[in-house]
Amino acid sequence: MKTAISVYDQRVAPVFDTAEKICLWDGTVVSDAVFNASLSATSPHLTKVQWLVDQGVDMLVCGAVSMPLQQALAAAGITVVPFVCGELGEVLDALFSGTITHYAFNMPGCCGRRSG
Repeated sequence: MKTAISVYDQRVAPVFDTAEKICLWDGTVVSDAVFNASLSATSPHLTKVQWLVDQGVDMLVCGAVSMPLQQALAAAGITVVPFVCGELGEVLDALFSGTITHYAFNMPGCCGRRSG
């Protein structure tokens, strides 16, 4: 399973809709990637979703995400784990140990919501 984590300054990016950097993780290898610089001005969300599909991403871990973008990701078959915050290394450890949904990774004010 390939997982993408939106990243800003070695932390989970607070808002996925505007994130420009992604960490790709396939269970053993971590690599950084940058979204295609030529994102469509008319449909940047759909371009971002297509980029993730092209990378073979199955799951996205991110901070806040707009409902239309979350729905587009779901329609593309990508599982979204939203409202996550924390240092990239800690989030990767939580992914590896299966504790990513632990309250310690909830964004402030999200009260544990995981459905958007």
